[in-house]
Amino acid sequence: MRLPVAKPSSYRFALLIAAFAFAFGTSGAPAPAALDMYVGARTVVQNEPIGDCSTKAKNALNAVLQNAFEAGEGTGQWLAYGPPDYSGHANATAVIHCFPVDNGYVVTFTCAVDVPPNPDTASALCAKLVAAFDAGKTAAFLPSARY
Repeated sequence: MRLPVAKPSSYRFALLIAAFAFAFGTSGAPAPAALDMYVGARTVVQNEPIGDCSTKAKNALNAVLQNAFEAGEGTGQWLAYGPPDYSGHANATAVIHCFPVDNGYVVTFTCAVDVPPNPDTASALCAKLVAAFDAGKTAAFLPSARY
């Protein structure tokens, strides 16, 4: 009795079909990580100098993240990153921006995190920054934008 022998090209074709099925089947799987971004927390502080905002911004960022710095001297835009992971990349960042208005200032908070590995959401990180900033008023959380 002779057994049918498949041609080598049919094996290759079957392997190609299996590879396509695997590739297209896994393309709909959820991503292992996502960037969570929160834009919009802001508060207005009256009768305080802009320098007060910069001091509070730097202190808040250092309390929650690390190594806060001003984007450019006098810009009022303060940035900080979370601690680096094993590959040297931070999985959290935040910006506090101070804008002079009349005899006070407006301060805004923007946060972004990689979820996972960061346990916090971007809005939770911004809430921690608002609490650490302690502007003396409750921050008016504007409608947030998530990206």
